[in-house]
Amino acid sequence: MGVKDILKRVFTKEKKIVITGLDSAGKTTMVSFLQNGTFMEHAPTMGKELSQIEVQGIRINVMDMGGQKDFRDLWVGETSTAECVIFMVDAYARERFNEAKDELWKLSSIFKKKPLIILANKYDLQPVASISEIIEALNLKDLPSFEVIPISCKTGYGIVKAFMKMYYKLTGKQLTQKTNLRAITVFDQGGIPLTSSSNEDILQGGLFTAIHSFVKESFNKELDQLKMGGHLILFKRSKHLMGSIIVHDNDNIDVKEAESGLNDLLTHLEHMCPELEKEQLDSDKIEYLVEQYASNLL
Repeated sequence: MGVKDILKRVFTKEKKIVITGLDSAGKTTMVSFLQNGTFMEHAPTMGKELSQIEVQGIRINVMDMGGQKDFRDLWVGETSTAECVIFMVDAYARERFNEAKDELWKLSSIFKKKPLIILANKYDLQPVASISEIIEALNLKDLPSFEVIPISCKTGYGIVKAFMKMYYKLTGKQLTQKTNLRAITVFDQGGIPLTSSSNEDILQGGLFTAIHSFVKESFNKELDQLKMGGHLILFKRSKHLMGSIIVHDNDNIDVKEAESGLNDLLTHLEHMCPELEKEQLDSDKIEYLVEQYASNLL
């Protein structure tokens, strides 16, 4: 072990999360989404796989456990050394709820000592089970403590909220975004708005008209930001789209974080909409994807 390795161990705290759940629940896909910011196809995990995520001086070791029957005996040993346990359930596969319940309750002795988070995945599909239905199907009320968070490892819905909850369970500290984004708009190459999402009634009247006009005139120019009426509007372009976000114009904003969030959204849209390469634009699909992904930004 070298000096750098020793210093990393001294100055970086390590925490461990174990992600369990049946095969095809989406465990590996979620870890990948946290690392890459978008959905990617993955082969089933054989046995277990370790990933690391560093956040504010804390190295989080994420142990992704294979969900096939042959690997479920490995769960107990890994969860016993974890600070937080995740059980992921496919909220669309009601026919597997009994199987999921049986495997979950094999770990019940662990949950008396460890915080448990149930991630209800595939909330991009319909008809998906409600949270109350999942609680009843898995008999969660008989556990000492639990929390159920709906997510989609395909669209990104709820992923950041889920990770922030994991971080709190691990550290006792709230992981908050440094920039309070107020609204997001995505435009096509002609500067026409495809969809908007906001956490307050801000995208109307003169402000939205100004943004629309600015984008339409400047889509193919180098542009960065616009200040108007106490707001800072940031712009980013991808190959086929443009996005704008609105934040408060004050000294506390983290412009790089805001720009990074917008860039991640555009990258996700380009990745999820390969038809854009053929100059085909499905505005309904983009609107849905923005609505899902915006849960991580607003």
